[in-house]
Amino acid sequence: MLNKNEINILDLPDEMLLSIFNKLNNIDILYSLVDVNQRFDRLVFNSLYIHDLNFTSNLLLDCEFKEYSKRFNRICTSILPRIRHQINKLTLHQRSIQRVLYTFNFPQLHSLSLVSIDLTRLLLYLIDCPKFHYLLRNQIMYFNLDIQSNNTKSFESVNNFDDCLYLLDGRFNRLSTLIIDIEEISISIATIENLKQLSKLKCFSLISIEQTRFYDDQIVPLIRQMSNLEELTLFLIIKRYDSSYIDGIQLYDQILIHMPRLNKFTFSINTLVHNRYVNITLPSNDDIQRSFIERKYQQVGSYADDNLIEYEARCHIYSLPYQFDNFHHLNNSFQGGIFEKVDTPSFYLYEQTS
Repeated sequence: MLNKNEINILDLPDEMLLSIFNKLNNIDILYSLVDVNQRFDRLVFNSLYIHDLNFTSNLLLDCEFKEYSKRFNRICTSILPRIRHQINKLTLHQRSIQRVLYTFNFPQLHSLSLVSIDLTRLLLYLIDCPKFHYLLRNQIMYFNLDIQSNNTKSFESVNNFDDCLYLLDGRFNRLSTLIIDIEEISISIATIENLKQLSKLKCFSLISIEQTRFYDDQIVPLIRQMSNLEELTLFLIIKRYDSSYIDGIQLYDQILIHMPRLNKFTFSINTLVHNRYVNITLPSNDDIQRSFIERKYQQVGSYADDNLIEYEARCHIYSLPYQFDNFHHLNNSFQGGIFEKVDTPSFYLYEQTS
């Protein structure tokens, strides 16, 4: 028996229950409450609540495989068939992709996010799953890829960037938004200049947390295929040999001048130069700042090493306010500032010594 200080969840009004549900993962709620009673079914099957499903729930992922299979099976057999026609957005973990996309049609789906996916598996799904291929070709307008790293492959042999180019070769021409989060950008065997113009793409984000040597040869030519972009996001760590820092003039002349519709450019670009065989005068931080002012950028932060130490020096340029979780290669040239979104443990301290 309840005492006067205890409240049964069944006694709460609908508005309060919905407020509670909205603070929790809807997959967790669906798994826990569907078929408990008619009232809960009415609340959780509301189209405003189930239009966006996120399968990265802790309830699913933080359990042993046997228990995961039990929970996931209940969702796929008892819940998804009843709501699939109302789903507009899906977020799938690698564990859930195959069964969900191979089994069900989602006639109203226009947004798809794939989390912690191995690119080899992704390409297999594209080849082997007609439903998935059809979705990307005919329905999906927003596609977010969080690509799982594969630490067993060497830098030279990984063809991850080729796998990304496969998504941009024109066959999925309804895409208006593409977000790619990939650990490393390695050498590509594809010819980027042969790609079709990506005229439908309005928003593109490329985030990579490892150094790449292929900015000038691969990343710049790829982005220049996206002439109708309205939003561009870049988080890159670039290594250059016998060269100078990336600055505002280079960004404008190589990329931005080719994008007349661009109205939002968010970036964090670290340049590590290794100049052993040429004598190049590196720009100062004041020079870097002037390069942005001359091209009428909005507020930009930067810090740069003035001199080479053991043939190497670094420069970091970033749009403000800073929009990323990571802040790499912080060193004693840093000018200071407030970075509310940065995850502090991800700071990497690089200290220049004299």
